Amino acid sequence: MRKFLVSIVFLFGSSFVGAQGLSPMAVPGATLKQPVSISYENVIKCFPELQDERLSFKVDLNQLKEVMDEKFITSQSQLRQRKVQYLDAENQLMNLILRTKFSGSKRVQTELTVQIVDEKGVVTDAKLTDNQRINPKQEIINNFLLNSVIKSDEYSYNDTKLNEVSASYRRNFKDIEEIELVDKAKKRSIVCEKKSDLGIICTCTKK
Repeated sequence: MRKFLVSIVFLFGSSFVGAQGLSPMAVPGATLKQPVSISYENVIKCFPELQDERLSFKVDLNQLKEVMDEKFITSQSQLRQRKVQYLDAENQLMNLILRTKFSGSKRVQTELTVQIVDEKGVVTDAKLTDNQRINPKQEIINNFLLNSVIKSDEYSYNDTKLNEVSASYRRNFKDIEEIELVDKAKKRSIVCEKKSDLGIICTCTKK
């Protein structure tokens, strides 16, 4: 089992919002060199460096991250949070969350939270000992997940890039479900998120 660490994703207000529908700019017979997805248009309004024909018709977040990493080199990537939702051996829906907390002198502390989710979706924290909660050993985590059925496994990362650019993203298993890119120097940011009912929505914000 991988070591669990943690992340907070900061979302910015929106100036431009769009789903994966066809853009008014799309013209019958136009080639893929022209943006046809409103989400793609919003991406390149803030970051023209991310132009890529593969994304023009439909923004795929895994591909978008590949393009981001090619155009903006990552100097450090940190897993900040992992959230596992599972059915335990008694078929009870549970959340297991590990978060990383930072203190002075760059000390890192991992905190474990286990939650019980009832039939109405109400979440209650399970009582844990200090040994279970703070910097838990792998065997403690394994015991909670013993004979469980994993429903989702979400990771949140922060990427520090060069030239005052940073990124954060969240993935479930292998699929990225939310990604943000911020360029502090040029005061621009984009947020793209997978919506179950709307598909991919990207937001461009400029200051």
